[in-house]
Amino acid sequence: GSVSPAPTPPPASIVFVDAAMKRAAAVLCALAAGATAAASPVERVVNLLQDLKNKLELDEKKEQRVYDKYACWCEKTTERKAGTITEAQEDLKAYGHTILSLKGKVATLESEIHQLDEGIKDNMAAQADATSLRQKENAAYMAETAEMKQALAALQQAIEVLVAGTIKAKEGGATLLQAKTEATFAVRHVIDSLPVSNGLKADQATADQAAVLNGFLQEGQGSKYMPQSFTVQGILKDMYDTFAADLEIATLTEASANTKFEDFIAVKTIELKDMEADKAKKEGEKAESEVRLADTQQMYDDTMAQKEADIEFFDQTKAACQAKHEEWTTRSSMRDEELEGIKKALEILTSDDARELFGSTIKEGKEVRADDKYDTGRDISFLQLGRGNSATEAPEKAYFALKAQARKAHSLRLAALAVQVRSAKVGHFDKVIVAINDMIQTLKDEDAADIQKRDQCKDEYQKIESTSKDLEWKIKNNVAKINKLTELIELLTAKKEKTIEEIAEVDAHMKEITAVRKDENDAFLDAKKEDQDAIDLLMAARDALSEYYKKHGIEMGPVQGSVKGLAFTQDEPLEPEFDVSADQAPDAVFSHKGKRKNESKDVISILTMIIEDLDDEIKNGMKAEEAAQLEYEAQMKAAEKLRAELDAKRISLIDAISKREGERSDERELKTENEAELKDEQDYKASIKPDCDWIVGAFEKRAAARAAEMNGLVGAKEFLAGYQPPAEASFVEQPAKPQLAQVRFLAMRQ
Repeated sequence: GSVSPAPTPPPASIVFVDAAMKRAAAVLCALAAGATAAASPVERVVNLLQDLKNKLELDEKKEQRVYDKYACWCEKTTERKAGTITEAQEDLKAYGHTILSLKGKVATLESEIHQLDEGIKDNMAAQADATSLRQKENAAYMAETAEMKQALAALQQAIEVLVAGTIKAKEGGATLLQAKTEATFAVRHVIDSLPVSNGLKADQATADQAAVLNGFLQEGQGSKYMPQSFTVQGILKDMYDTFAADLEIATLTEASANTKFEDFIAVKTIELKDMEADKAKKEGEKAESEVRLADTQQMYDDTMAQKEADIEFFDQTKAACQAKHEEWTTRSSMRDEELEGIKKALEILTSDDARELFGSTIKEGKEVRADDKYDTGRDISFLQLGRGNSATEAPEKAYFALKAQARKAHSLRLAALAVQVRSAKVGHFDKVIVAINDMIQTLKDEDAADIQKRDQCKDEYQKIESTSKDLEWKIKNNVAKINKLTELIELLTAKKEKTIEEIAEVDAHMKEITAVRKDENDAFLDAKKEDQDAIDLLMAARDALSEYYKKHGIEMGPVQGSVKGLAFTQDEPLEPEFDVSADQAPDAVFSHKGKRKNESKDVISILTMIIEDLDDEIKNGMKAEEAAQLEYEAQMKAAEKLRAELDAKRISLIDAISKREGERSDERELKTENEAELKDEQDYKASIKPDCDWIVGAFEKRAAARAAEMNGLVGAKEFLAGYQPPAEASFVEQPAKPQLAQVRFLAMRQ
């Protein structure tokens, strides 16, 4: 009989989650159907291939959606991280420029502060030298003027004694003797009081001057007292005038020197304050720049660390995405190849010619007793390949002098004194002279008081002005620093908020990849469980099928997990029937108990092949799961490192914001204190302004009025001191020699 060709074996499956289990179920269903329906082996294979094709197409659609979602995440995440890295590079560039600028500014300020320190030292040394020189000059002036004032007082006393002695000499007797004694004593006192450098004891004194005064002292008890008294009075008055003039010149010289000194000190003080203020300003700027430099350096370091973490995260994500893309491309391509093979197989098996051919060639059963020595002309072996990511004399003249000056100065006290001179008894002007002296002293005291008050007001105004300007400058700096700190706080706050957002993004990313990993792991476990269940089911079917042969000791030979040479066994052809005698008994030979063992062996081989394929699928799935887990752990490690860097940056920003807010709060308190001090200065100025403005405005007018009063008093006193009664005019001696009238004393200042 003819031997039917072996049917084409089903193609081996390519490993992917779910596929083998589904195919196994299809095989079992087909086998079950084959047992109950009359379908040819080829038809059953076609049904299996069609079902397998549908399952592969469904797998392609589901996995395409999974890949599209993952690719979308990859694109968004890498684009966001690339933007973050680019922004960090721009920030680092800006921070670098700021750091260089601040370092240069700090170095410049240090040099300027050093120069100001040198300038301050030079200024203070110049003030100290000028003050030392002025103190020496003033000490010399005080010593010289003290001698001149003592001499003037002695001259004034001697003149008064001589005038009084002249009056007493007219009375005679004991009174005259007493007057001579007093006059002699007074003149001797004058000579003793004269300064060494200008007195009669000096080389400059003429012999005539010494002779007159010494003659007066030696002959004071004689009859020539009165003539000598008038001569001595002239000499002493001349000396008085000279000393007064010298004293005035010395005073003016001292005042001029003191004014120049005060002007010099004032200029130097202003320069010193300006330098100190400039130094304080620059020191403040330097401190502020150093704080900004530290903050900027910290932000630079934080940004650099974040950038490096972002780059690492970007690289990890890019690598993972690239690997996933390659995996998907490979899987999709392989599935396409698998589908293409199935389609071709279906085309081959379902063509009309094939149907007709199979109908005539494939029969039920399994061909037996085939001898391999025969070459059928066909290689039916099957091989599956693998794959593999701030102014003269008269009292009347004294009266008129006082009256004129009283009118000129609008002085009631001069007018009252003029009335006192007018009403005084002739020759009795002692009380008037005392009153004049008292008034002169009063005027001097008033002048000194006005000067003191004026100077005090000027000093107070200058102090207030200087303090106010300094406080205004400080307040201006307070406002500027507060504004800068506010801007810096706003910048740091913005960076902190951005960092918090980035932390949230990293947390979301970690959550997302964790969820994806869990889903993938769940899918793997489910697929593994299904594959194991399918294996258990197939093994149970195989055991059931082979139980009969084991029980009856029927050897089936080695069972291959391959489809090589697989074919369904055919029934043995019937022997031709021949006519026999009716009496001949028919053959009653039954088939052997192992007659169908080859058909069963073929089915067991198919089941074994499917079991081995499912087992290989589980192994490949475990390998893919292990790779996916390692990739997930690498992404999580990079994400956790990035989050730690971002969290450290957030804490650093919070600390910087807290420090800057503390500095701003301190600066606001300092500004409030400066404003309060400025208001106190302004209130104090307002309280002294009425008195000070009056004294400063009226000072010159009051000084001029006192000068007029002083001139009237001095003139009146000179008239009264030189007054002689008319009845006694015959006693007056002729004027002294002309040269005595020309005697002058050298000025105190050489």
